[in-house]
This record gives sequence, C-alpha cells and structure tokens, in this order.
Amino acid sequence: MKDVTVIYYTSNREKEDFENKIKVKLLKSIGDTPLISVSQKPIVFGTNICVGDVGTSDHNIYRQMQLGALKATTKFVCTAESDCLYPPTGYFDFVPSDENAAYHYMSVWILYQDSHIFRKKAFSLCALFSNREFLLSRLDRALHKLPKWSLKKPRPLFHRYQGWTPFMHELPGINIKTHEGMRWLTGTENVAKTELPYWGKAVKLEKELWPK
Repeated sequence: MKDVTVIYYTSNREKEDFENKIKVKLLKSIGDTPLISVSQKPIVFGTNICVGDVGTSDHNIYRQMQLGALKATTKFVCTAESDCLYPPTGYFDFVPSDENAAYHYMSVWILYQDSHIFRKKAFSLCALFSNREFLLSRLDRALHKLPKWSLKKPRPLFHRYQGWTPFMHELPGINIKTHEGMRWLTGTENVAKTELPYWGKAVKLEKELWPK
C-alpha cells in the first residue's frame, strides 16, 4: 500500500526518552511512508503540526487526528500514537478490500509498565486505517458545533464497534501503558501472554524501553 499517510498524534506527556524510542521504532516500521505528526509541543518528526498545550482528552485526540487527515493528500490515512509500537508488516502496508471503509487493527496488545505480561486489547484508536475522506466525514460529525479544543468527551465516531471493519495480522502492535498517558487502565480481553511474535518476551521489551 503506497497511497497512505501515517498520522502520529501526541500530547507530549510521555517522558522524552521513552517517546523518542517510540518514534525511532515507528520510523523503522513505516519506511518511506509519509508521516504527519500533530503534537502539543513542536517536534521534528515528519511534517509537524503543533497545536499548543491544549490538554489530553478524547476530544483533542479527535481534533489532532482531524488536522492530520486534513493535511494529508493520500487516499488513506492510518494512526500512530506516542505510546504504541507497530509491527513492520501487517498494519502500515494493509490493502483494504473496501476502499471506502474504516478499519481497526485487532492485533493490539497492552503492556502495562513493569507488569511483565502482554494483555489482548479488543479495540483501540491507536491503530485505525481508513479512507481519508471517510474518516474526515466521521470526525466532522463527531466534532460538529463543539469547541475546537475541549477536555470533555466528543460524540463517538461510530456507535461502539459498528462502522469499524476489523482486520488482523500475525504480528501485533503494542499499546504501552505508563503513568504519563491519558489513562492508566483500559479494557482488555481475558487473554495474556509473556511473549509475542516479533517483540519477544515482555520483560525483554521492558528493559529496552525503561533501562534501569
């Protein structure tokens, strides 16, 4: 898939050393895929849009996502977050069967800092792949007549899982939970593993992300 832009959004709340590791790994995974970063502090990362210190909320995530999608010129966009690791294949190179739909990557696992275990995540905004115009239409609807920035919840893009088309790959993405992120707890399925394909053991990845 060549006609896609990665939209990386961040509130810049994570520790700088940690987020830098996330960015290095993201660049390795996306190769020459265009990258737009939408941040709350200026960063040198792809084409950067800095929105200022507007605060961390679902509403502001939607708005940052919207600004990134408006800046993109490709037919498709996919999301990347500042606390997530993405596999080299299966997500950014996804070829959708329906070019006018919105997809979410089902191969996402949660790693709580110092937990030493991966937990299966059912749904996450951190791994969305969508027709750009379609996603913009949903963001417009969710944010219609609301303030540009807000710490309140916006309208949902869809009603729960309806509207999103799931897709999977054998290589997972990892959503990492630190105490600096917007929320510490998140919903997970009753599935846990100490090791995952490509990433290896949870304890090994933790040592890489948070060296003692």
